[in-house]
Amino acid sequence: MTDAKIVELESISSPRQPLACPLQVNVMDPDGRLWTKLQSQLQSSQLQLRRLSEQDPLPRPGRQLLLLVDHPMIGAVYDELERRQAPTLPLIVVGDPGHTALMRRSMRLGAVDFLPFDYQPAELWSALTRVADQQAASATLAPVTVVVNGKPGSGASFICANLGYALGRRHDDDKTLLVDANLHYGSLADYLNVKDKQGSLAGGMERATEMDAMALSGMVSPARERLDVLPSAPVALAEQLQPTAKNCSQLMYLLRSQYQQVVVDLSRGPESWNVPMLECADHVLVVMQQSLSALRETLYLLKRLRHELGIPKNRIILLINRYDKRKDLSLKKIEQTTEVTHILTVLNDFTMAENCTDLGKLVVEIEKKHKLVKVFNDIVGDITPQDEEQAARPGLFKRWFGRH
Repeated sequence: MTDAKIVELESISSPRQPLACPLQVNVMDPDGRLWTKLQSQLQSSQLQLRRLSEQDPLPRPGRQLLLLVDHPMIGAVYDELERRQAPTLPLIVVGDPGHTALMRRSMRLGAVDFLPFDYQPAELWSALTRVADQQAASATLAPVTVVVNGKPGSGASFICANLGYALGRRHDDDKTLLVDANLHYGSLADYLNVKDKQGSLAGGMERATEMDAMALSGMVSPARERLDVLPSAPVALAEQLQPTAKNCSQLMYLLRSQYQQVVVDLSRGPESWNVPMLECADHVLVVMQQSLSALRETLYLLKRLRHELGIPKNRIILLINRYDKRKDLSLKKIEQTTEVTHILTVLNDFTMAENCTDLGKLVVEIEKKHKLVKVFNDIVGDITPQDEEQAARPGLFKRWFGRH
């Protein structure tokens, strides 16, 4: 069971709606009066809980929230919050409702809510929901496209790199980020011939709750004009790397707030920690090839996506790589077997794909007018919103790949 799904297992009597964006809740509770209770109540992939002492510096504004459990030892914290001239981070105060001076002071500090010590969990979640709504309203989040292999070796990384480049070229002011979500064996940076890697996905998740836009710029590696990559990094076998869905959710929110497009190379498929990547995806491109073995494994993946993870069928696209219309396994048979009606194809040119991998270049960098360049441009047109004039044009995708 993943922590991304814990919220679904709450009792019917106290259902919780998902937060509009991830939050880090910084708790100041000197004698630990409510800390254990908060740890048990705030189990969600969208929340990161951190306990502060009264000597710790206050967090900077952002995806942060300060929860103060009233105590004589934190009087200096109230004073510092009142002295601050700039807007402070969202605040929730838990204290004695009969302490009217504290309630008035909380109002002066602009607290989101004042809760009694014996508050109900729904009251706290309601306050967190309001904070998340405010944070989300002030941010524009990029669409996410996840590319996953239906069967290992189907070509997801090749598709991901070329598709990411095509997305970044759609508009002059767009900037695309490629995320290599294969933590131990990722090769996306090598495919793009990125030699000086600045950071990694593992490092980004480890620091997800601390990073801002400037820190993120030092974590990603430039790959091409308007195209950055967040690579994977090999981890020593002795190192106990345990990424979590919470850290992944926090990082994805930051990435989406800083780029116009995010493309995730999820070649090795769903894992407990990367569920938030699939949950926030606008499109999940499942890459498969025309063989019965590939179809069998793809069917298993589709069942996981739809029935275990709850990904709607209208967000899943089958991408048939190395398509050959002469093969017995036709698009119609694939559609009938998988029950996925949105099917695209990429023409078979193994030699070009191999050259790209060996040279560390994209298709367009080897041959600008190659047929695969048009294929990737057309796929971009299929998965991104179009204006009415473009949408009305007939036969946009029929020449190079099929859509059913």
